Amino acid sequence: MENRLLTSEGMRWFKCDFQLQTPEDSTNWLDVETKLSEPRRPATGPRKVEGSDRLDPSIPDESRLQETARTYLRRCHELGLEVVGITDHNFSAKLEPRDWFLTHLVEQNKSVARELSRPPLFILPGFEVDIGYHVLCLFDPARQLSHVRRVHGILTRLGLVEGSRFRNGRPEPLRIAGESVSLKKLLNVVQDEHGGICIAAHADQNDGILCNARNVQDYHNLDLYAVEVTSLPLSKRASDILLAKSPEWARAGRQPAAVMSSDAKSLRTSKDGSAGPNCLGYRHTWVRMSKPSVTALRQAFLDPASRIRLLGPNPSDSHAHARIVSVSIKGARFMADQAVHFSENLNCVIGGRGSGKSTLLEYLRLALDSKQPDRGSLDPALEKKRQQIFASLRETSGEVQVEYETDRGVRDILLYSPASATPRQILSRAVDDVPTVLRRLQAQFFSQGELTRFTSDGAGRAKVREIVDSAAGPELEQLEQEELDLQSRLKRCFQAAQECRRLQGEIRSARQASVEIARQLEALTSVEEEAKASQAAVEADAFLKDLAKRAEDELQAATNYVMSLSAPHLALPGTSATWPEIGWFRAALTALNEARAEFEKETGDSLQRLKNQFQNILGDTARESPLAAIADARQNFRLACEAKGLTVENLTKFEELTQERQTKISFIDAREAELQTCSADASALDETLQALQQLWRTQFDLRARVAGALQSKVVSQSIRVHVGYMGDRQSFLDRWLRLAPRDGRGKLARRWEELGSDIYQAWKSRQDLPSPWEIVEAGRGDPRALPYLYGEMADDLQPALLAYLDSADAREMWEAARGTRIDDEVDVDLFREDGSAAGNLLGTLSEGQRNTVLLNMILAMGNGPIVIDQPEDELDASFIYKSLVTDLRSAKEGRQLLIATHNANLPVNGDAEFILALEARDGRGMQRTLGGLDRRHVVQAVVDIMEGSEEAFRRRSDKYHF
Repeated sequence: MENRLLTSEGMRWFKCDFQLQTPEDSTNWLDVETKLSEPRRPATGPRKVEGSDRLDPSIPDESRLQETARTYLRRCHELGLEVVGITDHNFSAKLEPRDWFLTHLVEQNKSVARELSRPPLFILPGFEVDIGYHVLCLFDPARQLSHVRRVHGILTRLGLVEGSRFRNGRPEPLRIAGESVSLKKLLNVVQDEHGGICIAAHADQNDGILCNARNVQDYHNLDLYAVEVTSLPLSKRASDILLAKSPEWARAGRQPAAVMSSDAKSLRTSKDGSAGPNCLGYRHTWVRMSKPSVTALRQAFLDPASRIRLLGPNPSDSHAHARIVSVSIKGARFMADQAVHFSENLNCVIGGRGSGKSTLLEYLRLALDSKQPDRGSLDPALEKKRQQIFASLRETSGEVQVEYETDRGVRDILLYSPASATPRQILSRAVDDVPTVLRRLQAQFFSQGELTRFTSDGAGRAKVREIVDSAAGPELEQLEQEELDLQSRLKRCFQAAQECRRLQGEIRSARQASVEIARQLEALTSVEEEAKASQAAVEADAFLKDLAKRAEDELQAATNYVMSLSAPHLALPGTSATWPEIGWFRAALTALNEARAEFEKETGDSLQRLKNQFQNILGDTARESPLAAIADARQNFRLACEAKGLTVENLTKFEELTQERQTKISFIDAREAELQTCSADASALDETLQALQQLWRTQFDLRARVAGALQSKVVSQSIRVHVGYMGDRQSFLDRWLRLAPRDGRGKLARRWEELGSDIYQAWKSRQDLPSPWEIVEAGRGDPRALPYLYGEMADDLQPALLAYLDSADAREMWEAARGTRIDDEVDVDLFREDGSAAGNLLGTLSEGQRNTVLLNMILAMGNGPIVIDQPEDELDASFIYKSLVTDLRSAKEGRQLLIATHNANLPVNGDAEFILALEARDGRGMQRTLGGLDRRHVVQAVVDIMEGSEEAFRRRSDKYHF
């Protein structure tokens, strides 16, 4: 199986200095230690001729030239320079190429780079000439002496022949046949005939092109691609001219690029290591190129917004966005084994049908997007394609390896192998949860047709709101958490209010019951003395009866005992005659029987005496007096009750009522304590509800601010984002319908949806209440607050509505509704290039226009990689070049974009930093070429493959010279 490594040949930033003087110009060179001596290559005595034993006394010594050149090169490397333009005035006064300092710079370049373990510099040979103002002329990087000789000859072609380029050490102005050379002539010779490029030197200085009105026509020459400026910020004059604010100087078309150079005449540094004026490193320019060349510079000068930056550190160092560094594919059915290294900016994958451009992006999605869409949620054709791509890896045990960077310098390597037991693994370190790690990349993937799916069936505004909320990030998440807390508190307040109402009802009932008991007790109190006497009589009667009963029981027990004593006397058995001492036994038995008989007689007598005594004490005659007193007391009580209208039965409840009243009093005390606690929570209801409503406003303000920020990032200004507070009518109606009465046959139920619509519309028109729910609450006190529930309907519908919401069936739902926010409405207007409105998401936008809006919002949000498959298929064609390209160019400076496309406008006019051209070979996607658009083989691939390439390149023909 073929294994191809596609190395990165995309564009990157090169640190450039286009105007370096060297010790070649001994008159103006400031450093004594690196000035060149005369002669430059002194003879050092006889030296052996190479390849011979002969001595030649005339061989010069070039060692000082070489060492000075190495010192110069080392300083360039110390400053991090990668591209240097050598622009000595009029090239050189010397005739011999071995005397030229530039010759030795070129020859020593590689060895110094090896010494410093750095790539060699790109040395652009050239010269600075005077045509009334100074112009830098630069040519392709020199790698050998012939390249230097060629530049020397071009200057001769311009009229400065050898030996006449300087007078008294001062450079001569450029003249041919005694006449000054025009800029047009200079551009023709340098750029058209010899493939070089011209830069108007120190254009903002007194002797520069911008400082004299006679140079206006020269400035208007569109073949002048760049001017050099010497200060930032620009002077007002220079700024007005370069920004086309000066009518006199305004060019008909693009403005020249502005670059900065050191105009170095010294290698010195100050004590702090910085470079001062006219010293190497004083000023520089960053240029984005694949590989430095005149062609690459020309393209950069024709597109300075994308490819030129002045001063400062490497622009890439300011890029904090996450990015996909590379992808390596092995063992896949549809693609050959290969690895691709991406640019951190705009990457375009191009290719014909079946070349694998969509497959490559889907492999990335499979690897990095652990949250795959639910089965059945995609277009059937797209779902089938994804399943095939997944199977192409699983069935062949293929794998995708992705290197990515979540923060500057923080990289991980992910291995995705669907056939393995652990499909996703982070190879670079041990992690517990791979999806959590991948989410930090914040990559977004959009397959073919997904933009349409997101905006179909009216879902566009919801998706845009989701984008706005996502862009709001942690700040909105914090507000949403506060909302949940307040909603929980509000629920407790509503529950406390309901509990208060219950407790108040129970307290009212208990107090009334206590009042009634008190009335009964008050009536009983009026016969209290008679009742006490009657009660005492009752108690005495009960005691007397108990006493008689006990006496009767005791007499019966004594009688039973006496009767037990009358048993027969004891006698000896018949066999006792033979007992020893039988006489003692007979005497003892006789004595016992006599004693028993005497005790029986005495006990009988005592029992009779006890009976007589009990009769005397408790007999009827003896008890006649107390019984009569008891009967009188009871009779008196009965008469007293009859006089008060009471019955004896009432009186038996006196104690019971007393106890019941005390219970009621304790119950009321307990409920009042509970009520006091509940009241504290219930009293916070209004405050909590107001805090929640204010939080909703804060969330809205955040959304509006974020939406404005997203809109400002859409450089084409093709959209206007507006946010309406609780403006999503459907969001309200959905919640309202869930409150509808279960019995749909009543008048209120039949009118429920209509009523909800009117309530929401009334709230929208008034906007004096914090939410539509409060319209209903306001109706409790003001019938006019409720729309259409007045007049003939007020008598039945309004009371029915309020009663229903207070019912057990609806109260809890209604309270929850009052604490529920209605979604803010987020809508987007789309504008044509002429500023006219095309429509909005809510209105008449076509599918392609809705998708254009959504893609603009996606590009404006966040800084994670965006991977899109053929967006042009879903976009309005008129917006692709006029607005989308502009927005792509802006977005790529702050995030990585990976786009598979067949529309040439995206890579060409979007100025893609990296293009991967794929082609199908034997049914598998393979590389045709790759790199930046400043490489001719990449441009040719675009022309051969892409739709509309001729038109796209025609738009920028001045850049590509097609």
